[in-house]
Amino acid sequence: MRRMDDAKVKKTVKQLEQLRAVLPARGRVLILPHDHPDPDALASAAALHLLLHERFGLNGQIVFTGLVARAENQEMLRHFRYRWRHPGELRAPSKKIPTIFVDTAPWTGNVTIPSYAEPVAVIDHHPIRKMAAPMVAFADIRQGAGATATILNQYLDAVGVAPPKWLATLLTYAIITETLDLSRDSGPEDLEAYVDLLTRSNLKVLGKIRHAPLTREYFSHMKEAMDNGQVFGRVAFTHLHGVEQTEIVAELADFLLRMERISWAFCTAYREDRLVVSLRSSAAGARCGQLLRRLIGRSGEAGGHHHMAAGFIAMKSLKPSTREVKRNEFVQGLLRRIERRTRSQSSLGSSPLAPQPLVMAAPVQENQAGGKSKPDAG
Repeated sequence: MRRMDDAKVKKTVKQLEQLRAVLPARGRVLILPHDHPDPDALASAAALHLLLHERFGLNGQIVFTGLVARAENQEMLRHFRYRWRHPGELRAPSKKIPTIFVDTAPWTGNVTIPSYAEPVAVIDHHPIRKMAAPMVAFADIRQGAGATATILNQYLDAVGVAPPKWLATLLTYAIITETLDLSRDSGPEDLEAYVDLLTRSNLKVLGKIRHAPLTREYFSHMKEAMDNGQVFGRVAFTHLHGVEQTEIVAELADFLLRMERISWAFCTAYREDRLVVSLRSSAAGARCGQLLRRLIGRSGEAGGHHHMAAGFIAMKSLKPSTREVKRNEFVQGLLRRIERRTRSQSSLGSSPLAPQPLVMAAPVQENQAGGKSKPDAG
């Protein structure tokens, strides 16, 4: 197992001693990732479960709210060796249970906190709001880390606990997805963790996760997204009228950012009584999290990093027509803020924006007989 340099090991061990001080001497500890957990949240929760058992002799209980619906993430859960539950599946205890928040925090708005949970610690890599940290006794929030999985791997490394092959595989996948193969918001520590974990991963399982079979519903969402997609300058965006889970919204934002000459992308969708949004950018100094928080304000919640962010606007009790008005206002506002941030020389003034369709009609070609035909699909 790779060892960190002595100074880093000492620093990490000291942090773990501080974590130990806020945990019970024995018994159960809740591990709470954000709602609809992604690979980073799931893998980090599993690594913390291992750490609590091997280092502190405590029983970790992974609890989360929401669905894990994306095909790759469902395949990931098939290789998950620890039991996880939804909050309603646990019998309410007589007293509150110490709870560690993983890849989230009590103040973010993206996690449902059970009534029996007592927040004592946060391990996360998302930017923190001012004055939020005092809500827990222990907080290791590293905004420079590309993934929470990197932090948990350092914990295990510092105390000599080697993750089993299945967990090393999930941690590797978490770093891959959270940093887009180390191309987004990642640093040297993420690279070190990735190389360390990859050598101990099951590459066949990793391949199965990355190339999991896709449902027909997935392709329906993709079609709707392409039909609704628009381009404005270097911004590509789309909208889904209704989704059961939010993972597809983030996936579509990532997908649109791959379009040539596009440096900003976002996707919106209605989910229950909310308008959810995922924002992505490859531009230097994008500060996506800050941009989205300021735009949404008190209308909902938002958070994220420099190059990726997500949030929602509450739309409870609004008529469908009113929802559409608010959505269009939000899209217009987001486009304006992106344009100001990119320092475009063109002035929008007070006139409405005029995006163009994302998908262009296929060109018509002349065939040898002089007629017209569409390009050969082969």
